[in-house]
Amino acid sequence: MQMPFVIRRKMAVCLLVAALLTVWAAAGMAGVPDVAAQAGEGPQLWVEVEALNVREGPGVSYPVIGLLLQGDQVAVIGHHAASGWWQVQLPDGRAGWVSGGAAYVRVSGDTAGVPEVAAPGVSATAAIREQGNTLVFQAVSGGPIYAVNTDGRTGAGAGLRYLTTGIDPALSPNGQQVAFTRWDDTQHGAFGSLWVINVDGTGERPVLGEVRQPKSPVWSPDGTQLAINIQRGGRLAPESKCGKGLPSEPLVADEDGDYFRLVYEKENGVIVDFKICYTLLPHPFWGLRVVQVASGDFEDLPGDLFSYAPTWDPANDWHLVYDGEMGLVNLDLNRGTTWALTDDVNDHAPVFSPDGNRLAVSYWQHDHWDIHVMNADGSGRMRLTETPLRAIVEKQLRGEEPRSWNNDAPAWSPDGALIAFLSDRTGRWEIWVMSADGSNTRLMFPSGTLDGIDLQYFNQNERVLSWW
Repeated sequence: MQMPFVIRRKMAVCLLVAALLTVWAAAGMAGVPDVAAQAGEGPQLWVEVEALNVREGPGVSYPVIGLLLQGDQVAVIGHHAASGWWQVQLPDGRAGWVSGGAAYVRVSGDTAGVPEVAAPGVSATAAIREQGNTLVFQAVSGGPIYAVNTDGRTGAGAGLRYLTTGIDPALSPNGQQVAFTRWDDTQHGAFGSLWVINVDGTGERPVLGEVRQPKSPVWSPDGTQLAINIQRGGRLAPESKCGKGLPSEPLVADEDGDYFRLVYEKENGVIVDFKICYTLLPHPFWGLRVVQVASGDFEDLPGDLFSYAPTWDPANDWHLVYDGEMGLVNLDLNRGTTWALTDDVNDHAPVFSPDGNRLAVSYWQHDHWDIHVMNADGSGRMRLTETPLRAIVEKQLRGEEPRSWNNDAPAWSPDGALIAFLSDRTGRWEIWVMSADGSNTRLMFPSGTLDGIDLQYFNQNERVLSWW
């Protein structure tokens, strides 16, 4: 079968480039990688983990210059024996370094001829982050956590880097650490655990283990404590019951798809009584806990039976706000008392502004999510996002579902002037940003910055974004 012209032309170009590189290498051109490796004939490296940072040198002290995703294949062009790191050829032609750990990569081919390459000096750009220019986000709850610069740089300069896997990442007040949680962590407890990691990807360690489904960590203003959301009591597994009536709670269907069955009591073949049997869904209670970062010591806090997504007041270290049963709730940590902040059950996942003067919330707007802001005392509510009627009509005219956009998971910029958030207005979840008054809404990152990362969001109070 004859190859299409475009494919034949690309192959011809590749062969021409390979031939030219061979000539240049023979002429002693410095810095040109091995041609066989470029052509796929030399040793190859496959990425085994979800994501792998590519750095300027062999070690985590070097800046991140790129990112490889699971299944990516690149040519090996050098090795650093002291660290075990491999120098690889990136798809855009640049050289970079990746960890040689067997848990991270797999190398095939004969590596005997791979040259030993000295570690370069750490440049002035070795600081992985710059103050006020880092956003940490999760691709999906429990999945990869990344960090990226937010100062407008693109490509390699955007500094996109993989940190770890977990739930609800939160940057510390000094921007140096990221807190997150994990569930089903068999190594540190059957239920879940609380962790911290340095923002450059080093120093990952558990803070607290054996916690039932922890999530939504938030730092105290001085960075010494973390408040988390934990599952605390209630019905933790499906429960079978029988009675005279049906409950108002959701039920579990049996293998025949039935949600309840009648059980009759008979005497001499005559029905004298009956009962309704059914299985209730799990219905756990959720509470709050404060944990000392250094020691792991903790204290459970008062609150509602269903207390979610705490946010710590940066201006008053005694004050938390959380998502309660009937709206947002204030919590005085010193006195252990609570009182209502709002009486709107549609307020969810509150986040304090950096100065503590305002709160942003994810608000359930009839059939979709929007972002509201209010003063710290609950006054001055303002809706920041809204789907234009034109956009809904255009969808309907195209034969698509005429639905409103979801705008969710707000995160304040370090100076409080901007709010980053998730939106599905283009048909997929993306990170958007707007001024704190709702104006100047735009995509947060230039096209290509987050290529290969599939953001997912399930509207379960996930804290997807953290900005410092």
